[in-house]
Amino acid sequence: MFNQNTTADTKIAVLEERLSSYEAMMKKIDEAIQIMGKTSQNISKMLAVHNEKIEQCGKTDDLIVNMIEDMKEENKEQHSQVNDRIEKMEEKLLDVSKIKWMTIGCGVILAVLTTAFSTLASGWWKPSDMQVHKEGYMHQQIVTPNK
Repeated sequence: MFNQNTTADTKIAVLEERLSSYEAMMKKIDEAIQIMGKTSQNISKMLAVHNEKIEQCGKTDDLIVNMIEDMKEENKEQHSQVNDRIEKMEEKLLDVSKIKWMTIGCGVILAVLTTAFSTLASGWWKPSDMQVHKEGYMHQQIVTPNK
């Protein structure tokens, strides 16, 4: 009997030893599970923050794209206004150029007429010639009676 009790006691001792080893492993496994749970929670928080940052970046990108589009529209409007102003200035410049050339043309015509008139006047209208022309004209009227 003693043999049986010792073998049973030995078996129980071995089982108790294994059980204590298993309990130690279970404690370590529980600790590892708790650590993994905390890590999972931390990862979830980090993912939430990361997703929020991604959303903010998306909103910022949309805002930047809208600002660029607005600037394009403003640039087109300003470009159109500048083109209109340039066209108006070109029209005014053409008008001024026309007036300039018309003034130069009038000056040339006046110079030619003045030169021609002075040439004619200097050759025909001397005071002595004017008397001769006047007398000749009067002489013609006396000689030829009016009908």
